[in-house]
Amino acid sequence: MTDSTTRSNRLVVILGLGMALGPLTALSLGSKYAGEETLARAQAGLQNAQPVDVLGKYGDVNTVPAYASSKTLADVLSGSGVFDEFRAAIQASDQADLLTGPDTYTLFVPSDEAFAKLTDEQRAELGNNPEAMAALVSKHIVPGRYSATDLMQMREARTIDGAATAVGPMASADGHIGFGGSDLIKSNIHARNGIVHVIDRVNL
Repeated sequence: MTDSTTRSNRLVVILGLGMALGPLTALSLGSKYAGEETLARAQAGLQNAQPVDVLGKYGDVNTVPAYASSKTLADVLSGSGVFDEFRAAIQASDQADLLTGPDTYTLFVPSDEAFAKLTDEQRAELGNNPEAMAALVSKHIVPGRYSATDLMQMREARTIDGAATAVGPMASADGHIGFGGSDLIKSNIHARNGIVHVIDRVNL
């Protein structure tokens, strides 16, 4: 074999190896640089990322939403058309100032339909006894602002008369959020001085 043939064979081998290893080398280097670029982008993304409010879509907030900043609890009750009985009960019990004052309250308000479930005797007793009416109203008002999420984590709440009332999932027979033997049928109606939850029964 001549020297020229040997050199030609070596050249062919080198070219062959280059062609075989070239893509692997390029892939290795490309992966390295691509990894560094991806890492840099990820770090920049973390620095610029904003926290995601996973509960925001449920409207369950502990601060006053903008739409409720000018509304009082009295406005919520008077503007609904389904709380007339409870609003009348508060006025009859001389506790209406709670609805417009500076302090914050959570109201568990029986709907007018819930009041309609009372017997004639119960309604007569409430109508003729201001003290009984005041006691009824007190059983449905809790100092402070408690959203549905808060209630889910509670076992009891203390109403303005000082009584401890069962609240939360354990207070409901069907797994809903319960309050003293009633179920929440609508929640998180906000006002600047509190929050309203609608319940399906009057707690006597």
